[in-house]
Amino acid sequence: MKVLVIDDEEFVRLTLEETLRQEGCAVTVVDRGQAGLDALQASLYDCVITDLRMPGMDGRAVLEWVREHQPDVDVIVLTGHGEIRAAVEAIKAGAWDFLVKETPFDGSQVAAALAKLKTVRALRRENLAFRLESAARRADRMVHGVSPAWRRLMELVQKIAPSNAPVLIQGETGTGKEWIARTIHALSPRRDAPFLAVNCGTVKGDLLESELFGYEKGAFTGAVAQKSGLIAAAESGTLLLDEIGEMSGPMQVSVLRVLDRGEYRQVGGTRILTADVRFIGATNRDLQDLVFAGRFRDDLLYRINTVTLRVPPLRERPEDIPLLAEHFLQTLRSPGSPPRALSKPSIERLAAYPWPGNVRELRNVVERLILLSPPDAAPTIEPDELAALLPAVHERVSCRTPPPRSLDEAEREHILRVLKEHGGNKTQAARTLGIDYKTLLTRLRKYGVIME
Repeated sequence: MKVLVIDDEEFVRLTLEETLRQEGCAVTVVDRGQAGLDALQASLYDCVITDLRMPGMDGRAVLEWVREHQPDVDVIVLTGHGEIRAAVEAIKAGAWDFLVKETPFDGSQVAAALAKLKTVRALRRENLAFRLESAARRADRMVHGVSPAWRRLMELVQKIAPSNAPVLIQGETGTGKEWIARTIHALSPRRDAPFLAVNCGTVKGDLLESELFGYEKGAFTGAVAQKSGLIAAAESGTLLLDEIGEMSGPMQVSVLRVLDRGEYRQVGGTRILTADVRFIGATNRDLQDLVFAGRFRDDLLYRINTVTLRVPPLRERPEDIPLLAEHFLQTLRSPGSPPRALSKPSIERLAAYPWPGNVRELRNVVERLILLSPPDAAPTIEPDELAALLPAVHERVSCRTPPPRSLDEAEREHILRVLKEHGGNKTQAARTLGIDYKTLLTRLRKYGVIME
């Protein structure tokens, strides 16, 4: 914990500093209220321990400032024997606790109070993490697999989980990218700290910046108090940047700074804050293509993909479909309702379907099957019961056939593919395409591809 001590008595300051350092705290000590405010504005603290009565700005004024500008900071006030009433008023005003200065003052009360505060702050952080991720922590979203592709993926997950390296998870929508990220967190030394996730595609522009970094009071209209962001809430844990390919250019710069230096600033703030967070990016896009199109920074890509995991689509691991379907049948059925199982022909029908929505689509099909089952349904599910829920394979395949493309679209796609194969080297790409360098640049400008 980072603790700020404000007291005008040198003996008290020295005693508290020694006690807090023995408790493993990072301590800053000042001798007056205004110096304490200066320290609070220069850095973030978990706790302020302040004397109530001091020359100039007293402890009550410090408490009022902290409550208004940094409500996440806990305040412990110190008082003499004759000032109990003032200390009680401070508690009503928002102080976490008050301690009476005993004679001789040895700091033992402060150590005991700090131990309680650590427990309370840990519970607060757990509760915050639970609220932020409660909608995504249902057990029935577990993803299982026995296929070779899934086993290879799990082997990689187990290898990289103990490190702090950033990870990029690529895969189609519905394949279970967030579950993979949660598994990495659960297998890492950070498992006891929060796992938080933010979808960069649904939180746009300035709002995403505020969500990630937090903001200072008055940073924008409606910012009536200082607020910490998800990076601070995920301290010592893991933060998933879902759909990272949808992040705006300015946000990419800010996130790159955090990845490179572990530093960031709140919106409207000037203080440099540090972040001890493991970052995981997830995307259903090819980020290299976005780099070539000028929509994603290559330096951010190289930083976030220290390790890249590809989550295979369900059609590439048909061996997992029976296991997943049975899992959803068991976890989604209502309590007290009789269990049902898939017949062999039904399993074959499920395995033959291409599952464009992947595991999420399979889960939804099983859930609809359970909801539409009559009370007297047979214990075995036959293919005719699936017919109304699952389109014929040839119908879905025909629906997925892309419409005819123009010649320009085909040429643009071909140029980008060749450029990608040569790692963005335009000279080599032009040679492979059989055109000169200037012609390639002309084509890139024509198709709106920004190459720096």
